[in-house]
Amino acid sequence: RESVMTAFSAVKPCMGHLRCQPTPGHGSPGSSQRQRQAARLTQHAALEPARKLPAGVRAVLGGACAAATLSLSQRLRLAAAPSGRLRNSGRRELRSWLRASQTETLSTTLSSSAPRAPDQGEPDERRFLIIGLVAAAYVIWQMDKVNLSVAILPMASQYGWDAAEVGLIQSSLFYGYAASTILGGVLATKYGGKQILLLAVTLFSTGTLLAPFAAGVSTEVLILTRVLVGIGEGLAPGAALTLVASWIPPTERSRAVATLGSGKNTGSIAGLLLAPLVITAFGWQGLFFSFGSLGLAWALAWVVLGEDRKTAEQTPAEGSEDVPWSRILGTAQIWAVVAAHFGHDWGAYALLTWTPKYLNQELGFDLQGSSQLTVLPGAVAVAVAALGSTVADSLLAGGMELTQVRKWLQGLGFFLPCVCLAVLSSLGEVPQGSPVPIALITAGVATSALSYSGLYASHADLSKKYSGVISGISTTFGALAGAGSNAFAGYALKATGSWSISLFLPSIVFYLIGWISYQ
Repeated sequence: RESVMTAFSAVKPCMGHLRCQPTPGHGSPGSSQRQRQAARLTQHAALEPARKLPAGVRAVLGGACAAATLSLSQRLRLAAAPSGRLRNSGRRELRSWLRASQTETLSTTLSSSAPRAPDQGEPDERRFLIIGLVAAAYVIWQMDKVNLSVAILPMASQYGWDAAEVGLIQSSLFYGYAASTILGGVLATKYGGKQILLLAVTLFSTGTLLAPFAAGVSTEVLILTRVLVGIGEGLAPGAALTLVASWIPPTERSRAVATLGSGKNTGSIAGLLLAPLVITAFGWQGLFFSFGSLGLAWALAWVVLGEDRKTAEQTPAEGSEDVPWSRILGTAQIWAVVAAHFGHDWGAYALLTWTPKYLNQELGFDLQGSSQLTVLPGAVAVAVAALGSTVADSLLAGGMELTQVRKWLQGLGFFLPCVCLAVLSSLGEVPQGSPVPIALITAGVATSALSYSGLYASHADLSKKYSGVISGISTTFGALAGAGSNAFAGYALKATGSWSISLFLPSIVFYLIGWISYQ
């Protein structure tokens, strides 16, 4: 390592000189033959010290020269790669660097022959408006997701559904969600985040509006409307991450992703607080009508104010717009993120969906009381997500490696919820009205919000151009986890009557699997 760094210091001035010289034969139209000949001689002399170096050292210096021209996001990917330290010399080390950043390198390769986008300069001030609007969409998205968690109580009483049927109905949204997440990323890459996010909100708002009519027809038709809601919600993450990758610089990305995550938590809070009030005033049907109408109102505002922003890396080369699936799917880091996403969402969606019923059935709270208590985890999670993202971006600004920051934050986002759920599972019989289970659920759900500075930020870290696609792949498995956890919880609760077996212990197992995979 010392010999490499010494050699690099020796030829560094030569490399700087080379970058300032015109390539022989490619000078300005008015260049004379004498000028071109002088340039050749100058470059030949500048390269002479490098020719005397060993082959392995020359290979490392070649990688350093190439890295000098990389974009900021590419440098972050190189710095974040697990093999980024100088373990070996020569071409083997250079190959490991390139493999670690192959998705971003591929993105640049595909766009290399395209007309370059204009220099973006300083971050655009409009990014705050865009992220604010996207976060508002996340609020409505989550309101439409949790509304059934509250409405299911009077609906089950009216239609005579048992726990297994409730689990099937609540899990149906995730099947539509899983079916459309990759499609959302592909469409956002091709058509832009604005149009696809508009389509997403329109679909899940329409599905919400149709739910009361569908429930009056049959349970199967109601399930179809929830699948439609899931399809719309599945399109949203890819579109949103595409907008984040293009509008937000890397040093602000943790906070931007955490803002979207806080939008989801705020949506849970708003939905769970408003749902009992709306149901009491207008019946459970009024809940779906009001929430669905809110989404359509947002869509009108987005048509006027929403905007895509193309960067140089996102400008596709002519004739090269196909997504490089084999290269993307062959990137090991993506599958580590996928495994973490699956583990996180198994526990997160199970707790989100079944906590109101747990509070109602196990602790004796009524409809309004269980809804009000269920907002506590989301409220605390907003603060935890903001704190975690600020810490993450501060660590990055201080020079810590990107991979290390993501792993630390995500590790805490798995470990702390595991501890809380393990304690909750060990309590046994809990007196009705006890605050201990509520405190443990709150702490477990809130600390899992550190994931917004971990695995959720990794989608945009891996590639700007294909962030929507990567998010779609990862979110598909997260949606499958949501469907599986809700269906499993319903059937296990019916068979055993145990909340630990049906809800808490499976969440711990999948949190641990996700933690190990991400490390």
